[in-house]
Amino acid sequence: MSAAFILGNGKSRLAVNPSKLMEIGTVFGCNRLYQECTPHCLVATDRPIAEEIQNSGYAKKHRFHTRKPIVDLGGRFLAKDYKGFSSGPNAASLALIDGHSDIYLIGMDLGTTNGMVNNIYTNTKFYKKDLDPPTYPGNWINQIIKLTEDFSTRQFWRIEGPESAFVPRFNKIQNMRIMSMDKFLEKVNTARGPL
Repeated sequence: MSAAFILGNGKSRLAVNPSKLMEIGTVFGCNRLYQECTPHCLVATDRPIAEEIQNSGYAKKHRFHTRKPIVDLGGRFLAKDYKGFSSGPNAASLALIDGHSDIYLIGMDLGTTNGMVNNIYTNTKFYKKDLDPPTYPGNWINQIIKLTEDFSTRQFWRIEGPESAFVPRFNKIQNMRIMSMDKFLEKVNTARGPL
């Protein structure tokens, strides 16, 4: 068993310390996370942030995947079957292709509980503003469900915090379990080695 932690940018992710996760598994992150820490693998599908990451020199030193890497700047292509997916689901697809058995979806809040934008990078370059309408989560949900079907022998864990939207369809997926953020943090904080 090997754990991969997929860090989305929903506000529930703020409860988690990425450095602690890197001690007990492999961390796959998205977009602006590169300015906070260096995950084992970073993914950005939107061109402006992907170009910023590559132009910063990050991709020459660290594993970074995007749809159209800039020549000679170190970026790698996404997996062909999933390159049309968003950043979070693409990060999960890479963890699955790498062979991880347990996929923890963290900060993938998939909507909002208060009608406001739910993203820790709101009001930063390339991101929505506080008063913008939230992004429709249907595509992310469908992409995650597709991954659970394509990798039906792997175990998916959706970690839900107070900010996470309820997704009824996830309750019908045989290889997905829902875990509260509190239980997840307890598991992480008592881990004596890799999860």
